[in-house]
Amino acid sequence: MLNLRFWEALYNPPLMAAFLAMGSSQLFKYLRSLARGQRPHIKRIVEYGGFPSSHTAFITACVVAIGLTEGFQSSTFALGVVAACIFAYDILRLRMTIAQSKVELDRLIEGAGLTRLEKAPQVAAHSLPEVLGGVCWGIVAAFIVCLLSIG
Repeated sequence: MLNLRFWEALYNPPLMAAFLAMGSSQLFKYLRSLARGQRPHIKRIVEYGGFPSSHTAFITACVVAIGLTEGFQSSTFALGVVAACIFAYDILRLRMTIAQSKVELDRLIEGAGLTRLEKAPQVAAHSLPEVLGGVCWGIVAAFIVCLLSIG
């Protein structure tokens, strides 16, 4: 039988912790840009890069909430930690390589007197402090959601 009670996802602490961590991280970056006197652009809420890393906060909050709800010895928690480590490596290293390759390719194209047919997608890498900020905020978000879901 098909279960259409999708709102039950609201009672899933790992999922809610992940969304809280990501949403609040993105909102923090938007509010921080306003505090710095930058023009308000709603698209900043979904931009890549900046402190804290919202993608890191997202995966960390989910994994920590799994540990808090299912136990830190569960297989699901172990799988989550492995996935989070791969994810963090991608955020720190692979994206940086892609961004550097784009800069070099743009330099070569311009040096040859050519122009791009399309604008290359922007991929923003994170610094270690941005990723660590995301980890810390993800842990906090997981504890907030799990403590609120106890009652």
